[in-house]
Amino acid sequence: MMSSMIYYSYDDFKRDVPALIAQMGAFRPDTVLAIARGGVTLGHALTMALDIRNLQCIRVESYDGTHHREEVTVKTLCDLSDSHRVLIVDDIVDSGQTLSTLMPILSRRYPEIEFRSASLFYKQNASARPDYTLHEARDWIDFFWEGDFVLKTVSV
Repeated sequence: MMSSMIYYSYDDFKRDVPALIAQMGAFRPDTVLAIARGGVTLGHALTMALDIRNLQCIRVESYDGTHHREEVTVKTLCDLSDSHRVLIVDDIVDSGQTLSTLMPILSRRYPEIEFRSASLFYKQNASARPDYTLHEARDWIDFFWEGDFVLKTVSV
């Protein structure tokens, strides 16, 4: 169980995107597939930094709020037929169930595509580890995109 919470700021993110790209070495995707919602901000930043036009999103649900589901649900699939190298991105690999569920589905559907995965954070006990990742998550992560833009209701 996570004991505390850390805030992941825009400045942290700005520092980490180039570090994640550096970790990728010679792998240069032609498509970034962001897992919605957590991977969308990272996916957008990576496509801008790498000058990739093909950014797609896939909706995979493994949480109801903060409650972890028993089964992962893949809600949408993308058309990757023009892709050769796809980077799947998410903010955190928590249990690993999302990657463990999604990778075989995509590999079966598109056997000719090279798939790799990236996340900012991962948990040591996850069933799947991304190919590229930066930080081990030992605490609950409060990402700037989760809270900084939430509109607060004003009482009158």
